[in-house]
Formats: sequence, structure tokens, C-alpha cells
Amino acid sequence: MDQPARQETNETATDRCETPEIRDSDDPLVVEFDSREALGCRGTRLDGFEDLSRWETYDGSIGADLSTVNKGVQSARLVATKDQPRAWICRRFEDGLDLSDRDLSLAVHPGEDDTRATQFRVQLLAPDRDNRVEMWHPVGGVRGWVRLDFGPTEFVGDPDLTDVREVRIQTWVGGGTAVSCNVDELRTTPKLSEPTVVLTFDDIHTTQYENAFPIMQKYGFPGVAGVIPWLTDEPVRLGADRLAEMRDAGWDVVSHPQGEKALPAYSVEKQEEMLRTSKQWLVDNGFEDGARFILWPLGRADEATLDLGAKYHYMGFLGGRCPSGRITGPQTISRVNGDDVETTLQMLEMAKRSRQSVAIMYHTIGAGGNRITTAEFERTMRRIDELGFRVATASDLWEEQSPRA
Repeated sequence: MDQPARQETNETATDRCETPEIRDSDDPLVVEFDSREALGCRGTRLDGFEDLSRWETYDGSIGADLSTVNKGVQSARLVATKDQPRAWICRRFEDGLDLSDRDLSLAVHPGEDDTRATQFRVQLLAPDRDNRVEMWHPVGGVRGWVRLDFGPTEFVGDPDLTDVREVRIQTWVGGGTAVSCNVDELRTTPKLSEPTVVLTFDDIHTTQYENAFPIMQKYGFPGVAGVIPWLTDEPVRLGADRLAEMRDAGWDVVSHPQGEKALPAYSVEKQEEMLRTSKQWLVDNGFEDGARFILWPLGRADEATLDLGAKYHYMGFLGGRCPSGRITGPQTISRVNGDDVETTLQMLEMAKRSRQSVAIMYHTIGAGGNRITTAEFERTMRRIDELGFRVATASDLWEEQSPRA
């Protein structure tokens, strides 16, 4: 390992953040502290991108950016062109880096165009390209700085994570599109004690109670139901009584303030009104524990949305693909699309092998269309049981990963 990396790592090897600053607010809907500040500094800094001479470029270009910074004095700006639609950088560790008991997280700034399906890819060559770990994390629809917690999406060959010789970071948009993104604060965190699954359900469709709930009861699995309060009186949606039954069986009932458009399409004032209305409904109907968390609707959130989210909720579940370890980005927790059964099963295998958590996203169960069938859903639950996962709620996840855990 080259000496500067070891020095930088040792200077920040705390693995814990300082006690978070408590908000000065008497508003009962506002959470006690900003979880992003409380968790974003946890772990050990592997590289702060203050010295870009450590990094080489495969595709695109890398440069220092002093105006768009997550931590420190600068970030790394990665630029790709229409002819070369990816920026790809690497850092080598000649003596090897031991990441066998560590997970990776990275602060990213995807840019200002929220229509792009930007993906960030981290590769660990352990020790070479034929024995590597692939980690893909899409962040479409997100603007501003966010932290991404990475987990394997593929093991190639037989990687030895006690001997990582190269770390590669790539941004990719595709389709001949020019792109510029920023990265900062590459950190490692200690692995979780056991692999975990969180089963989340958007939109309170009745099939979640009629089809998913009994199957999960058979296996003893709790879930997380995301409520759209202004739809609870509709015939095909779940009302407070059935949601209370699910809560009493161990589920979390959380916020999911979905409108006709994604939240960033509304004014900041309207977004805050929607978040407050949704959380107030939960509190008024006896779902105070779940009210601390949110399932982001329609997979989009801009900087203002995430700021509001951190004001009213400790954790927010978004989109993504990969499993993750200890959380450093609590407002952008990755979720795997449960309707894609094969990918979901693959990510379960990845999470089991890497001792990480995986959140799975569902909507309707057995209602037809392109959504998962009841038989496919039971197949997934059976595999979770066979693999021996602990199935957790959002509350469980928060209790074990909060700064006070």
C-alpha cells in the first residue's frame, strides 16, 4: 500500500461519529437530529480526493472541484463526453488493502439533470481483473450530494478481499450522453454482525394484506408498509384498521406521500406540506414508530426534498440495486425491485455472502400486470428463509445502525 493512503486512513480511524447535534425545535413532527450528519462521517476515510495524483484515468477525465464539495476543500469532478459516455478512474495499492471485514460508501453528486439514469460503479480488483467485486448503484432522479452505501452486485472469479490491489470508480449514463459528476469521501465501515432483509411495500394496495401478509406470517417475517394517507379510504387501498393489524403483527407503517408527480416537481412549501400531512396522519392513527421513516415516492428526490426528509424522518428508502452494509447515507437507502425476481434472488445471495442488508421494494402482489405473482412472492420469501436472513423492519434497522446504537 502506498504510504499516503495509510496515513490518511489512520488519522480518521474512528468508525463512529460524534454525538449528533440536537435540534432546537418544539415541533413534535421534527426528528431530534439530522441523520445525514450523524451517520455520514462514520467509518474510516480511505480517500478524501484531496490529492488527485493518487488516481489514474481509464476513460474521461478527473479534475479538482473547489466549488462543489462534500467534505474538505475539494472533490473530484469526473467528466465524460458524448463519444466516451463514462468517466473511469482507479487507485492502486501495491502492497494490497484488506477490505475483508469492511464495506464501502462514497459521497456522489450526480449533477443537475434529474432525468438521467446515472449509475456509479465501484470495482475492487482482488488482486486482479479476473478476481474482482462489481458494485453497481444507480441514482436516477437524485440531485445534490448524497452518500451511497455499496454492496456487491457480482463476484467475478474468486476475489480475495484481504488483498485488494486496485479500487476503480466509474460513472456511466450511456446513450451517447455527456456527463459530469462529482465524488468525494470514499469511506470504509465495519461489516454488520449478520445479513438482514427489509421487505418494503409502497402504496398500501389491498393485495399486500390479502396475499403478502399471510405468506409472511407463515414465515414469521415483518414488513414495512408505506402509506399514502389521502388514499386510505379508496376500495383497493388499506385503511387504518388493517394497517393496525399489520402493525400489531410486527410491521412498521411508514410515510409514502405520493402525489401525481414526484416530490421535486412541487414547490418546497408544497413538499413540506405533503410530508407533514403524511406524518401527522401516521401519528394520529397510532403509527408513531413508523412515522420516523419514509419510502420516497416515484424514486426521485432533489436536494430540497432530502433536506426536508432529514427534518422529519431518520431514514428514507429510495431506489437502487445493490445490498449495503452499515448505513452512511440514511436518506437514500438502496432498494432492489422485488418484481424482478431473478435479480432479487441474486442480490440476496450477494448480501448473504458479504454479510450485508438488502431492502426489497414491492407494490402489488398477485394483482396481474408486470408486477410479481403470489407464487413468485412466496418463492422469494422461501429463499429468504432458506438463507437464514434476519428479516427486519425500518425500526429494527435504525435501532442497530443509529448513532446511539
